Amino acid sequence: MIARNDDSGHGRYDPKRLVAVRPEDQPRHYRSVLSHVEIELPDDPCAYLIAPNALRNRGILAEAGVSERNVAMSATETIAVNERVLGADPMVALHSVPIEAGEWSARPNAGAAPSVDGFWASVGEPEAYDAGRADDIANLGLDAYLEADAQAGSNGSKASANAPAAASTASNTDTSATATRREVPGGIGEEDLITLVLPYVSSAREGVLRLGALLERYGTYESNGVSISDADEVWYVETIGGHHWIARRVPDDCYAAIPNQLGLDDFDLDEALDDSLGNKRDYLCSGDLREFIAANHLDRTMGSASGKLGRFNPRVLFGTATAKDHIYNTPRAWYMQRCLNPSEDWDSPAARYTPISDDIPWCRRPESKVSVEDVDNVLSSHYEDTPYDPYGRLGTPETRHRYRPIGISRTGHLAIMQIRGYAPEAWRAVMWLAFGSQPTTFVAPFYTNVGATPAYLRQTTGEVSTSTLYWTNRLIAVIADSHFDANSNAVEAFREDIASHGHAFVAESDAKLDEVVSGSGADEAAEAKRIMEAANQRMADYLEARSQQLLGRVLCTTSDMMQNSFALSDRPQ
Repeated sequence: MIARNDDSGHGRYDPKRLVAVRPEDQPRHYRSVLSHVEIELPDDPCAYLIAPNALRNRGILAEAGVSERNVAMSATETIAVNERVLGADPMVALHSVPIEAGEWSARPNAGAAPSVDGFWASVGEPEAYDAGRADDIANLGLDAYLEADAQAGSNGSKASANAPAAASTASNTDTSATATRREVPGGIGEEDLITLVLPYVSSAREGVLRLGALLERYGTYESNGVSISDADEVWYVETIGGHHWIARRVPDDCYAAIPNQLGLDDFDLDEALDDSLGNKRDYLCSGDLREFIAANHLDRTMGSASGKLGRFNPRVLFGTATAKDHIYNTPRAWYMQRCLNPSEDWDSPAARYTPISDDIPWCRRPESKVSVEDVDNVLSSHYEDTPYDPYGRLGTPETRHRYRPIGISRTGHLAIMQIRGYAPEAWRAVMWLAFGSQPTTFVAPFYTNVGATPAYLRQTTGEVSTSTLYWTNRLIAVIADSHFDANSNAVEAFREDIASHGHAFVAESDAKLDEVVSGSGADEAAEAKRIMEAANQRMADYLEARSQQLLGRVLCTTSDMMQNSFALSDRPQ
């Protein structure tokens, strides 16, 4: 299993939906909405199921997907790399440059501001001119400064880089309304990765290698972590700067708990670069990673010989460890491992790991096999039974809002992608999916190898409506939140009901598939899809009925506890 929460940025909500993508629907020429990068895609995609954004303003943003080849992908989790890495391999961000980008007119103080009307039109929203000036300086390069200084010297004076006198030596300082800029596309990012990778690979390892090749060619404008799995392996990929990457296979007896932070804490560079090992490698990376580390002096290992780096801690070389991490990231890793390894000491003064520990392991062996319910509970959690629970009574008002919870108000969806190695390939993959804030809902199972999805999950729009799961769950969460304890019984009953019926529905559908489908012919494949689509519709209908019931219950409970409530009512009729 791989799973992730997709959270929108603060101050906005990105409505989510569930859709099936047929091979004929897959673009052959791809253009990113956010970075404007354009990529020609292969002509042999397979079908796949994704949970993308419902609105087009930020692109497809598939976030979670499973292909008909039973490969699952979660992309992406936003992480961070340190300033040394960013200096060595900058992000490839969408920007604009003057149409004569090599001219000295872009130098600071070289004249009035160049027109950015063309840039505004292409991006769709205005930016202050000063933001563009910094990009111009970075993209112009040092040679332009040296050339200008040489020109100034030939005129008998030595101008400093920021001296106003330098403006008199500049050429092409046209600042009329006709002056224009041209756009330079950025790299690939969260919006693009599943669309560019998932329909073209047959295994998780192939997915890692295709993603790595795309990163090396086009670069990325953000730091991200990506999970890719099949029936045999789970891989985790982290981007390192604009064009580099590392990947590690999750050990078969371990789970990995990853907040929005570079997580890999152990990497065997020798194994990753040894092509002779083939599919026996548990580590993969950019082909020039060793040279990249050495050339940019990124190795911080005490006593290491230059250029001889073998096994190392990527979190130390590439990652960050800031005060914000101790509010936003490390507490979530601490709580996830607290749930899956509960017998360890997590609370005493002698505890090995605390919410602000920077060395919490990337992966660990759990005390019990991890179930769908375990994953849902972990990714819906809000520090229950600790002083940090925003809904709890332990601690103080300060501690209860000290750390960023996992189950947060702006979650768009939780997707758990389960590739069941014990099931036949045709119905091996199930996506357990929930929309909205997770503490008030639970994931429901949907077969992924289908040609269509239920309207209740598919037809999400930007309009608030109880006709779709996404907005129904949003309403439930916001109504229940203010009186969480009073609504907790109804929420817990709903979670138990959806979980138990979800398992029962899948078991019944699996049995029907086993009974009807005995081979792999075209007719049987079509019949299998028909059964899975019917099973998905049944699950959606049940989920809709129970969600409407829960909405009514929390609405009634919270209404009775409104500020203007009054217990004495009219005389009964």
